[in-house]
Amino acid sequence: MRVALLLLCGLFYGLVTAQLSTTSKIDSLENELRTIYAIEREQPSALINERKIDALCELSRAYDGTDSTKTFNLARKALELSSKIKYRKGSADANYTMGRAYMYVNPDSALVYLTKSVAILENLQYKTVSDKLKELWVKSNYNLGLTYGYLGQHNEELEITEMVLPIVKELKDSLFLANVYTNLGVKNINLVNYIDAYQSLVKGEVVYAQLGYPEQATFNLIQLAMVQERLDSLPQMNLTLTKVEELLERYPNTFDQFNFNLQKSQYQLRTKEYKSSLKTLDKAYNFVKNYKSSNQYGMVMQRYAKLYEQTKMFDSASSYITKYLNHSLKSNDGIGVFQAYYSRSKINASAKDYKSAYKDMLAAVDIYDSIEIQASVKKSKELELKYTAAEKERQILALENERNENALALEKQKSRTYFYGMAIGLLGLLIVLGYIFYRNKLRKTRRKQRLKEAELDLLKQEQQNKIFSAMIEGQEKERKRLAIDLHDGLGGRLSGISLNLSKLDKDEPSEYPKDRLLKVMKDLDDSLSELRVIARNLMPETLVKFGLHAALKDYCTNMTGTGTKVTLQFYGNENGIDLNHQVTIFRVIQELINNAVKHAKATEVLIQFIREGNTIDITVEDNGIGMSKEILEKEQKGMGLSNLRTRIAYLKGELDFHSIKNEGTTVNIHLNINAA
Repeated sequence: MRVALLLLCGLFYGLVTAQLSTTSKIDSLENELRTIYAIEREQPSALINERKIDALCELSRAYDGTDSTKTFNLARKALELSSKIKYRKGSADANYTMGRAYMYVNPDSALVYLTKSVAILENLQYKTVSDKLKELWVKSNYNLGLTYGYLGQHNEELEITEMVLPIVKELKDSLFLANVYTNLGVKNINLVNYIDAYQSLVKGEVVYAQLGYPEQATFNLIQLAMVQERLDSLPQMNLTLTKVEELLERYPNTFDQFNFNLQKSQYQLRTKEYKSSLKTLDKAYNFVKNYKSSNQYGMVMQRYAKLYEQTKMFDSASSYITKYLNHSLKSNDGIGVFQAYYSRSKINASAKDYKSAYKDMLAAVDIYDSIEIQASVKKSKELELKYTAAEKERQILALENERNENALALEKQKSRTYFYGMAIGLLGLLIVLGYIFYRNKLRKTRRKQRLKEAELDLLKQEQQNKIFSAMIEGQEKERKRLAIDLHDGLGGRLSGISLNLSKLDKDEPSEYPKDRLLKVMKDLDDSLSELRVIARNLMPETLVKFGLHAALKDYCTNMTGTGTKVTLQFYGNENGIDLNHQVTIFRVIQELINNAVKHAKATEVLIQFIREGNTIDITVEDNGIGMSKEILEKEQKGMGLSNLRTRIAYLKGELDFHSIKNEGTTVNIHLNINAA
């Protein structure tokens, strides 16, 4: 994805300017060059040579993208002639033209030529001479930045692009300005600076609107939609995608249609429109299905994997991420290989295939370490290249400034220059080698740390699965208890009522059976009371209407009866506690009271609820039969206490049991509202 954006941004301005380089433009420049040669044969002069160099550069750029041989030949002629007649502006233009031609063929060479062009223009003090020199300085620097970006040095590209922006505004080249804003946006996306990216892309959108080139604004808007998704601004992303869709209906092009479908699918995935997301992604796939070696094909495979992972279709997700892995391996994309192994590790962990997940995580760590070493070597080469380019330019300037000195002084100066250059180069090489040695020394330590983190992630995944399983088992137990209450309690009572009524019908009493009817009515009242108790246990109405305090007070009053006293001491309030959390707290206290009354045979139960700020402390104490230490340890592994611990874990709280045989049980619970 990142490489594709870099290539497109690099070509974007070139494509716009190439539209102006029509056949008639080339013919016009060819005629102008022939006229200059004819004048030169009759009346040669320095001014004619300068005009010839300017024409050669302009014609070379006109051929760029249509005839590379002519592009390079014309640029070399301009470079040789400008050096021969010491035409500094022409030399800067020729170096810019040569660097521009090399950008996507040999970026290292492009870097050398463009750096020379910038150095010459700086020496000419471009700002005070003319707008043409300003424009040439802007273009040289801008293409230098693009070359850095193509080489993966995004920070350097961003720095240069921001540097030329004020001069572009001065020149009032609106189309170039719009492209610079778009490029800044893409660079900041690659550097994960989404706020800066958003600001640049919005500015680009405004400039495109002012220009009246709606068909050229499509790419900028697609990048804006991507940033809005990264910033979780999904409604704004939807509005932007609607604009893009309208533009593509009027001005269709394959590249933007592919990127539009890719971003629309991501929007539908974020809004959980999974079927629509899959259909839209299929549209993007149709653009690249015959180009399996392209970066875009790999991006689509990665998106398929993400979609199926989110819908928990782990087999399909694993299949597509494996296709992305194979694509990255074939294209020698180290970052892609790392991402594929890491993503497949997460998918396998979600599917509970922990062995495969661990294996993929190890492979991802190995690839990451390999990428770091390659980056260090690359950085070393870049430093060497920069030093070489700067040193060559310094030597050229030194030679030009000292050309009038005698040969002996020149040789001494050259000797000193070479000596200093070698010393600086050696020092730089030692610094780079020391840096690489230091990074390699840390490699093993970092790898061990990443392995530990991977193992910890797997353990967390297993623990989360256990918590979910315990919660499901707790729900099943609650349903079973409710079924037993209905069947054995309420069901039995209703059966008895039905039998009594049937008996009344069969007996045909001679007088009004008041006593027997009173008994039936009493049984009905008891049944209704029991139904209310069951309904209250299922979802206490008092809790929903009046809150946790009222619900606990009501429940404790109902549990207080013959031989049992349940006392509630409630300090504080339930304000600010989520309703789901209040229900969970109520269930925990309800379970503890039931255990004390039914199992521990307690006659007195004391509940203390104390809230101070965001902290809640709950104590449930009874005078029941208690448990020995051995029985308590056994019970804590059982389902009853396990479900209690699961509910407290859901609230991110702490649960502590203290029990002594024949002396009762005390349960302490500590909760933090913010943590929950």
